[in-house]
This record gives sequence, C-alpha cells and structure tokens, in this order.
Amino acid sequence: MGRQPIRSYGFGPSRGSRAGLGAVRTLPLVTGVLAAAMVAGVAGAQEEMRPLDPTTFVTLDQVRDVQISPDGAWVAYTLVTTDTEADARTSDVWMVATGGGDPVRVSDRRAGGRGARWSPDGSALAYVTARGGAEVRVYRMARRSARRLVRLSTGASGLVWSADGQKLAFTSRVYPDCPDETCQTGRLDAAADGPVVPRVYEELPYRAWDVWDDERRGHVFVIDVEGGEPTDLMAGLDWDVAGGAYAFSADGEAVILTAKIGADRAWHTNSDLFRIPVAGGEPRNLTADMPGAERAAAPSPDGTKLAFLSQERAGFESDRWRLVVRDLASGRRQDVTRRVSLSVREFRWLPDGSGLVFTAQQRQRTGVFRVDLDARVSPVSRWGNVSGLSIAADSAMTLAFANDAIDRPAQVFVRSLEGDERPRALTDYNAERLEGVALAQGQEISWVGADGQPVYGLLVRPPTFRRGERYPLVVMIHGGPQGAWLDAFHPRWNAQLFAAPGYVTVLLNPRGSTGFGQRFVDQISRDWGGRVYIDLMAGVEHATRFAFVDSSRIAAAGGSFGGYMVNWINGHSNRFDALITHAGLYNLESFYGATEELFFPEWEFAAPPWDNRTYYDQWSPHRYAQNFRTPTLVLHGALDYRVPDTQAFEAFTALRRQDVPARLVYFPDEGHWIGRPSNQVRWWEEVHGWLAQYLGATATP
Repeated sequence: MGRQPIRSYGFGPSRGSRAGLGAVRTLPLVTGVLAAAMVAGVAGAQEEMRPLDPTTFVTLDQVRDVQISPDGAWVAYTLVTTDTEADARTSDVWMVATGGGDPVRVSDRRAGGRGARWSPDGSALAYVTARGGAEVRVYRMARRSARRLVRLSTGASGLVWSADGQKLAFTSRVYPDCPDETCQTGRLDAAADGPVVPRVYEELPYRAWDVWDDERRGHVFVIDVEGGEPTDLMAGLDWDVAGGAYAFSADGEAVILTAKIGADRAWHTNSDLFRIPVAGGEPRNLTADMPGAERAAAPSPDGTKLAFLSQERAGFESDRWRLVVRDLASGRRQDVTRRVSLSVREFRWLPDGSGLVFTAQQRQRTGVFRVDLDARVSPVSRWGNVSGLSIAADSAMTLAFANDAIDRPAQVFVRSLEGDERPRALTDYNAERLEGVALAQGQEISWVGADGQPVYGLLVRPPTFRRGERYPLVVMIHGGPQGAWLDAFHPRWNAQLFAAPGYVTVLLNPRGSTGFGQRFVDQISRDWGGRVYIDLMAGVEHATRFAFVDSSRIAAAGGSFGGYMVNWINGHSNRFDALITHAGLYNLESFYGATEELFFPEWEFAAPPWDNRTYYDQWSPHRYAQNFRTPTLVLHGALDYRVPDTQAFEAFTALRRQDVPARLVYFPDEGHWIGRPSNQVRWWEEVHGWLAQYLGATATP
C-alpha cells in the first residue's frame, strides 16, 4: 500500500490551540466517603493531602464475594490482601454482623480461604482453603470452629449447598479418565516432575487466557456434609463445567450445570444447561432448542420454576443477558426482563418466590433491580457500583453487596429491599492507608458522537487541582470492545492513578460500550474504526473545551481493544503527544490465527479471514503503520493467549523501524492482565514515566 493520508473529521481545534468551555454539561456523581477532600476550585484545599501512589494502590485490601446469612444477621465475604514480601495476594474468609461491630476472621491464618457459602439454615459456612493445598471446610457457627470435609490435589471452587443442607457441590479440575484421588495425584506429580515433552493437540482450543490445555477438565463433584468420598457427577465426560454457576435441583436429586460441548466449541458460544442426577445417570440437555448461551440456573424456593440467564444470538458473547424463568411443570419460558434493555449480571430469587432481584449496568453504574414474574422491573438502588449481590430470608429481605466508586474502594454494604434508605457500610478497610490521600470523585460528561447520538464518559480531576490552572489531558479507552468504564475503583486501570501525577483524566464510553442499550453495544461489530473512533475523537475535543484542560498536551491509553484503538489512532490522527497500548490488537489477521476464542473475531469481522477478508483489512491498524508518528509505550505479557504477544512485537517493530519513539515493556510472567504486585508497580512506573516525558509539567497558569 502507498502512504495513506491522516484522516480528519474536523473535531475542533488542532494541537496547540485553546478552546473555551462552551456548552458543556457535567453531571456530578455521588460523592464517596473520601471525596470531601477533593474540593474543586478551592485554593489551598489540598495543602496537606497527597496523591495516590502505585505502592499504596497495590497494597489496598479488596472486598469480594459478599454473602448474607439466611436470617440476615451476618455477612460473610472474601478479603484479598497483599503480601509484599511474597509478592503475591492472599485471601481469607471474614464475616461481620449486620447490626454492626468488628469483622471476625473465619478462615485459619495459615490456610486462608475463599468462596464462603451459608448452609440453608444458616448454622454453618462452607469455604475452600486458599493456601497450602485445597480443602473444603465447614465452619459451624455454634462452635465457632471449622473442620476439614475433604482435601483435593486437584483444587476446589464454587461451593453450593443442597436445599436440605445435607450435601455440597463443588468444581475440581481433574483428569476425566482417572477414577480416584490416587490416580489424580499420580498424574499431577508425573506432569510436574517428568521430562519436558511436546504438547500435542488435535482439537481447538488448545489454550485459554494464560494456560495451555493439560487434558484436565472442570467437573462438578458432590459430597455428603457428614463426610465421605466426593462423587464426580461428570465422570468420564470430556466436558468443562462453564460459567462457574450451577445449582442443586430443589429436591436435591440432581445438579443443573452449564457446559459447552462439541469439537466446534472454540468458534461458538452455545453453552447449555444440563441436568445430571446425583445418584448417577446420563446428562439431560434442558436448553437444546435455544441457540445462544445459557448459564446460572437457580430453582425457585418452592422448586416449581427454574431461572437462568440466556443470550439469543449464537456466536455473540456480548449479546444481552436476559433473565428467563421456566415453569418446570408446563415447560413454558418467559423473559422477565423483556421490557427493559438491561443485561443481567447476577440474580437472586426473592425468599417467597414472587420475583427476583438482579444487578445490571445502567449508564456508568451497576445497580440493583427487582422484577416480578409478570416482567415488571423497578430500580432498587442506583448508588455506586454494586457487585456480589445476595439476599436474606428475614422479614426485611436484607440485601448485602460490595459497593465502590471511582473515589472509594469497595466495602460491604447492606440495605432493606423495601424502602429507599441509603445502603449502610459494615466495613471500613483501607482507611489508614488512604488517610491523607486525595481521591477525586467522578463527574459524568456527555457529548454528541457519530450519527448525532449522545455519548457518555467520566471525568476525574487531578488531586492537585486549583482553579485558574490548566492540566494535561489523559484519555482512557476501555477494552472489550463490548465493555465500559464504570463509576468504580478499578483494580488495574485505576482512574485515580492516571490522574495522580497532575492530569485531568477522562474515561470515554463510545459505541460498543455496555450500559447504554443493546443497540449501542451492537454498533461496534464490523465497524471497529468507524463510529467508535468518531465517538472517541469527539469526546476528546469535548474534554479539551474545559477551561482547566490544556488542549495542547494530550495522551491516550488503552488495553486490549483499548490498545487496538490506540494503534488505530496512531495511524489516523496526530492529535496526541503520547500513546500507551497494553495488550493491544495490531494485525487482525495474524490475531485470528493465534487467539483461542475464535467466535470473537468471527462475530466481530463476520467470518474467518479466508472467507471474508474485508473487515480484517479495513479495520487492521497494521495497514496504516506507515502513518505512525506519535511516541508510543507498548506493554504486553508473555502469557497472554487472548491477544498473543506477537501483536506487541509487530507494533513495536513498525514504530522503531520508522524511527518513531517507542518503548517495549514485556512481562515474562504475566498474561492479559498484570497481576503480580511488583509487576503492577513497575507497570505504573512505566506509564507515569512515559506521560511525564511527553506531557511535560503537570500544570500551567
């Protein structure tokens, strides 16, 4: 190809010009517990405050997997902490009384724990140890002690109780042809200690995310709570339980699980619900007539109905997740969320079976909603960002969940299902670490994008903000591409840390972003550099019109699809002073040949490249590499099998071969995400160093 001109869409002033504020609408979001420290425009308000730094950030405790007891008296949760000496994170099970008081550790300090689940009568809490080998333990509330139920060399996760409290189900990754624990242990030892041998495959996929297929499969086991040997319900099946969500039938005679089977599973999304008898027998497909994906089956309290999540379109992993309820007697199914364009994330039956509560993203928050069996949906809570929803069977139908925002890490919260009271915090982790740290709240911004459509984003001011000064702009582009930036304290791409050196940071949610209706999500497929690019560039120009933004100093950063878009921008715009691409797609055709989930590119680009090369050619950044001019930081992990590392190598080669300033930072022990604490600190040091080099001083009068 000859040299291609830089595309221009006429998005306002060129680099170096200054625009006034103009007609800009900002909507302040709810202020978090620490947001009072960030008072915009008040001179001297930050004198004694300091920005968040990477070392502090990576040591923050993380609240996960919130579970309320049936009587509503206690909330159990997993707390993830950082061991800086071991350069690793560990987890433990804790619980806290809903009436208030100090949290209580449940798991043993040496063994750790995660994934706690209450027995139906609330008398016991089952969990899996997290360190020193996998054990399923049962903690008895009356005795305040735990006993080991089973120890497994192959690990355990996903504990589920039967309705009568007599059995537990869990998942373990096992060799399907091994009949017992001795065989499993022997195979594992042989794989670990034996000579290096070639990997041999005859089917797809042969690896996933950051691990190679080692012939093990995730099987569901059932064990009696009083002890004994666990039973592999999927013995002999070359299947993986999918989605991590399964449940006992109401009568306890079967487990309903999700699996995606067949030699074509790498290029389709059609997972189904299977019913497998606990006493043994053949699996029965309950959703064979449904073409898309189904998961997360949950029987109603009276056992007459089955709720589950379903996608209509086969092959599209980002289709709307509908909440479907099936009457088990008649077989009739209905989508109880059909009247709203919400994609359901988590759901729980109401204790009386009259309806369900669920979480879904709406705009830039994940809220809680209630739906009855006549498909009437009403909001319960739109405050902050909700995850880990659970509900008690007490008279108040108390909800428990984790809640966070851009300016505050997640804590455990409770509130009644009825009424409109504000959620009440039960924990206050990280208070000491964040004392004196300035955390800015998010502001919602909106602008007009492609086709005249409204587009939204979030803006975070720097902790050093003072009225009358102007700050460089950092633009964050999310991955997915069907994803979104939320009003959430992100554990990796954290807006506070991007803003910390003194930058105005904007998190843009262009075409393809979730939370704005399924049509908005759909409009990115087969159009990766089209409307989404127009939305983003219009959002950039909108942000430069704030009086406190220096429109002559702008950088953009993104990961995965966000990294793709950074590469695309490099070939189509000279608007930016610096770019950062992490795990970014660069050559779409070579990406297809190396990624492990083929249904993704086949949906996004309509077919494999040999059947339809049109979109692979049209939207591949490598086709425009001759236009690269912007200094670019390229970051990637060696164990990233979703976006293989050759994408980074190709991009870096194209940059340096044309004498464009670039820096390749390669993490040999990381995958698609950077997870090890020391690596996260180094990642942020590289990002901050690159921004400082090309954006210069953080504030100008």
